[in-house]
Amino acid sequence: MNIKTVIFDLDGTLIDSRKDIAVAANKTLSELNLPTLPEETIASFIGGGVDILVKRCLGEQYIHMFDEVLQSYKKNYFQGCTVYTTLYPGVKEVLEFLKKRGIKTALATNKVISLSEKILEHLGVKDYFDLMLGPEHVKNRKPNPEIINILLEKLNKKPEDTLYVGDSNLDVLCGKNAGTYTCAVTYGIGSLESIIEADPDFIITDIKKLILLLS
Repeated sequence: MNIKTVIFDLDGTLIDSRKDIAVAANKTLSELNLPTLPEETIASFIGGGVDILVKRCLGEQYIHMFDEVLQSYKKNYFQGCTVYTTLYPGVKEVLEFLKKRGIKTALATNKVISLSEKILEHLGVKDYFDLMLGPEHVKNRKPNPEIINILLEKLNKKPEDTLYVGDSNLDVLCGKNAGTYTCAVTYGIGSLESIIEADPDFIITDIKKLILLLS
């Protein structure tokens, strides 16, 4: 395995953004006189993009308010997306290792790029990425491989020389569909059971194990 490109998912893989997302969601619900939810419940809704998050927070009873809630949530989250969000332990060390090795580093996320850049800039790691793509760059969301295909085309790299790292079964399936190697982390938002079922090439409990994997 001669990896020349590593593509990362963001939420649940590089950053722990659960509390900021939950705070913004509950602030929005409260402002619109809707029932708030436990933070762990909102955290379980993360991973499929903002539309899915908001729909799950509303449920069938309040889905008619979707457009209003979505706009309010986007505003609240953009304002508060860097309050509690942190890098997972070892992330900066891994990014530094990839940079020194001359391995291209990219981001494939369901979080809009303006938010992703704001958060990664705040956390001091934005400049490690050669390219970042979000939902605004694709017509089809994960597990469709479109986002990886576009990244590799822009970077002029091959899928067989690429490792995609994520925390959910959707990430694993996305990588498989694109023809890359796949690595799932177990500390994120995705369930271990669904990760195992998706059958990634590698499963790691600590992102620093990527250094051993790629050495």
